Amino acid sequence: MNYKAIMKYGRGAFSMVLSAVFAVSVASSVAAAPKKDKYLFLTGSTPQFAAPVVAVEKGWCKDMGLDVEIRKFTSGGVAAQSFIAGQGDFMDTGDWPAVRTWLLTQDKDDPIVGLAPDAYYGDLTVIMAKSEIKDPKQLKGKKIGVWLGTTSEFFAGLYLDKHGVPLDSVKYVNVQPAEMVPALDSGDLDAFVMWQPFGWKSQEVSGNKVHELSTAEGYFTEFVVVSTRKSLLDNDPDAAKVMIQCMKKGGEWAAKNQQEASKIVGDFFKIPPETVMKMISVMNMDPTFSTKFRKDMDDLNNFMMSKDQSKSRINWNKHFDARGLETADPMLVK
Repeated sequence: MNYKAIMKYGRGAFSMVLSAVFAVSVASSVAAAPKKDKYLFLTGSTPQFAAPVVAVEKGWCKDMGLDVEIRKFTSGGVAAQSFIAGQGDFMDTGDWPAVRTWLLTQDKDDPIVGLAPDAYYGDLTVIMAKSEIKDPKQLKGKKIGVWLGTTSEFFAGLYLDKHGVPLDSVKYVNVQPAEMVPALDSGDLDAFVMWQPFGWKSQEVSGNKVHELSTAEGYFTEFVVVSTRKSLLDNDPDAAKVMIQCMKKGGEWAAKNQQEASKIVGDFFKIPPETVMKMISVMNMDPTFSTKFRKDMDDLNNFMMSKDQSKSRINWNKHFDARGLETADPMLVK
């Protein structure tokens, strides 16, 4: 900026310069130019994915130049399978499905990489058990429902390991979430590990036949993570930038307007808004690429490596691409 010229021509010139700078700034932050007419966002079907749902349903992504369609799957893990198969532009999953996807595709021509955290929490993954099972060691010899490839598999292994229960002393039964509640009620399972609201549903269906043996609180912090293809960051960076910006806006608005957000998310996922409220109220919908995020994801993957469920460590320079966050808001990279 030529300050001598501003002094020569006075305050009017200075105001014109400021106006021009402001106009350019607004244009660069709002009028981004994603390259496609519509983008497909794959996600699971529970309120953990509230931030992008709110952003899309409120029309904020479209207002920013990104027309997004959300396609729901039974879980983030199933969404990841479809994403690996070539569907979609963005996917939103739990932490373990995200890591598995990054590692599985790392040597492909167009690898899938982390784009931004979505939310995190500590007590929305639970272990439900028959009422007579009061101690973790009573799980030895029992049938435990998990959904292999999802974060429930990680928490089940971590919980058993922390309490000295060998994994080969229990029988994992690979069960989808909706099937876990009736299976525990009928006695086909002795326990299951799953995210909410399936624990609350189990208590509603089975009453005092079951109880909450543990939550993930104190064991690990679960993250929800948005991933994309590296080619999108290379060739369509405005789409990545706007996706992060509108998701951030959705999360911030939902945290301040929990009742209205619970209705929006509840309508979208066909879940009672009061149940959604119980979840949103304990979720931190922060997309910051933080030291905590990296450490917790490393801890998760290192544990799975120790159980031969993961083959390599996370390389943050390779498996996560922070360019979208840096352009959306440099303060989101720490």
